[in-house]
Amino acid sequence: MRLFFGLQLPAHWRQALANQAAALKKAGVKGTFTRPENYHLTLVFLGETERAEAAKRALRQVKGTPFPLRSAAPGCFSKKGGDIWWLGVEPSSALIDLQHSLETRLRAAGFPLEERPYRPHITLARRVKGPSELLGRVDLPPQEALIHQLTLFSSERVDGVLRYLPLCHQSLM
Repeated sequence: MRLFFGLQLPAHWRQALANQAAALKKAGVKGTFTRPENYHLTLVFLGETERAEAAKRALRQVKGTPFPLRSAAPGCFSKKGGDIWWLGVEPSSALIDLQHSLETRLRAAGFPLEERPYRPHITLARRVKGPSELLGRVDLPPQEALIHQLTLFSSERVDGVLRYLPLCHQSLM
């Protein structure tokens, strides 16, 4: 099972991101665009594992209080098979502390995790072919939401469509 931890985005964020993706497509950007129902902010990626119960236990140990999540500028990760275009998220201390706490719990539970620094972003499209100057067309009004919970997701193909399915939530109080 392919697992990751993240934050679900409110409907108004998903709609705004879908509108921007449509504008990029109209401008001629080619790539694999994220489905609107799959927009999320990843906190920790586990990848393939059969340890869903251990992941749920680690999630239940994470404590925190609700905090505001704010959008930031778009950007891109350059990749050989095509770039990844994303919308940035402000790395507030509450977000970074929460991500670090989750990572610490997962390491203590024996999960192997990536070593690269955490860079909060929401993926708009993968395998993008085209000039990154078109990222300037991402004219998303600033978005903000109060985050109340963390989610453990599974990444699965359902009828040939990639879906991120919530498995477990942890409330922030």
